[in-house]
Amino acid sequence: MKTINSVVLVLAIGVLFFVSAKQVNAGPSQYSRSSDPTFANSLADGGRVRMKHSPVLGLNIPIAVWIDGVQAGAFAKGHVYQQYLTPGRHTVYASRPRRLSDSWYGTLDIRRGETYSFVVKCTVNHVILQPVGRVD
Repeated sequence: MKTINSVVLVLAIGVLFFVSAKQVNAGPSQYSRSSDPTFANSLADGGRVRMKHSPVLGLNIPIAVWIDGVQAGAFAKGHVYQQYLTPGRHTVYASRPRRLSDSWYGTLDIRRGETYSFVVKCTVNHVILQPVGRVD
């Protein structure tokens, strides 16, 4: 009899937790940018920008990337940053955290199906995006 009471009590508590659980509905991802005129979903929709750290750049130097005034992401050594952009002219801004004065700022003319690759280098006072043929 004691085991039956324990099982019933555990089941009742489980049902209460299940009934009182907050319902969560799926919505659009905060990372989905399909309705944004700046970002594309693939090379078929636009061009691709790829960036990686220079091999000599330190481990603890993350780079934040802004495209057309929108924070588009960040990356650190060992990672490749990639973003698809709609065709047309885009402003790109790359910076180290809390070091806005030495940031790189430039304009890219994106063409459909093209990939634009850069290696990020830093000097004491500047972030530099050096165009390269390919980023792996």
